[in-house]
Amino acid sequence: MLSDHEELLRIKKAREIILKILKEKGRDSLYDLSGLSGGFLIKEEDKDLLNTYIGSSYFAEKVNEWGLKHLGGERCVGFNRTSSAILATILALKPERVVHYLPELPGHPSIERSCKLINVDYFESDNINEVLKRIDEKTLVIITGSTMDLKVIDIENFKKVIDTSKKRKAITFVDDASGARVRLLFGQPPALELGADLVATSTDKLMEGPRGGLLAGKRELVEKIYLEGTKFGLEAQPPILAGMYRALECFNLERIKDAFERAKRFDLSKITLLNSELKKLDGKIDIVCEKTPTGFVIKRVHKDDHINIKKLVEIGFNLLKDYGIITITVAGMPGASKSLRIDLTSRDAERLSDEDIVNAVVNSIISAFS
Repeated sequence: MLSDHEELLRIKKAREIILKILKEKGRDSLYDLSGLSGGFLIKEEDKDLLNTYIGSSYFAEKVNEWGLKHLGGERCVGFNRTSSAILATILALKPERVVHYLPELPGHPSIERSCKLINVDYFESDNINEVLKRIDEKTLVIITGSTMDLKVIDIENFKKVIDTSKKRKAITFVDDASGARVRLLFGQPPALELGADLVATSTDKLMEGPRGGLLAGKRELVEKIYLEGTKFGLEAQPPILAGMYRALECFNLERIKDAFERAKRFDLSKITLLNSELKKLDGKIDIVCEKTPTGFVIKRVHKDDHINIKKLVEIGFNLLKDYGIITITVAGMPGASKSLRIDLTSRDAERLSDEDIVNAVVNSIISAFS
């Protein structure tokens, strides 16, 4: 893990490089392949409504209307991030413990951090049996539908956790930041249809909305959580609500389906070959590369964990500096996965060929180990 100071320096450096490219070469020389490229699709008519109270009234109702179509449930509200919705949920429900099931460790750091703020016991695991045995009526059960590296939950395990939670009278919250859309590619139903009480998703992940979070589910729970969030300024304000509304209105799964099909065809053999060549020079080099539903991810490049993180970040900066490719590895928030994830759902990805992307990654790895 990077220290807080190192995380701050990483973000600052990434933003400085992005600004330099913008100034010297223009927007067309930047390619956001992070999967969080988002957008702000508001219309001219929306601008007159961006007043604090008029906008909150109008756009909150639009977010509720379109959010329910996207996620289901009885009520849908906007927060300024999914992390904010998670924090508000834990603050409002004040569970004795949080038990978190996800398809692959680690979980998003916002969940554990939220628990620590009010001294709630926290347990996370990708072992279904370890999770099930810890569930009781004093537990808030959190389920991650798709990890930060887009590993999708097994549907049968998903159902087991929800069914067990219901039997033991525990509230279930699904962190479906990307999963609300990624899981659809695998024929999985929305979380609330599976019986979850609450679900949150990010409006900038695999869709063209602003950085923000939607929370939907049972009316009584959603309104309790929303009220608690307003006490700390966690709720989305009119400009973000407007962007959310238009992103939901314009959402089309076809773009994600196209990326899904493109990812299937993506040839990663050059990266595999490079791994073999570099291992001859240093036996501790170990490039672990996997396809994701909408691209691919390099999970590690070195057997030593500390060196691995440093090298992944270095490779990410090489991609940004030399090729204008933005990844979460260098631009993401503190605590975000340092895996090098290439996502093909953005409009920027359409401007790069598969060969362009693979060559950029290969050359960036070579530079990091030169």
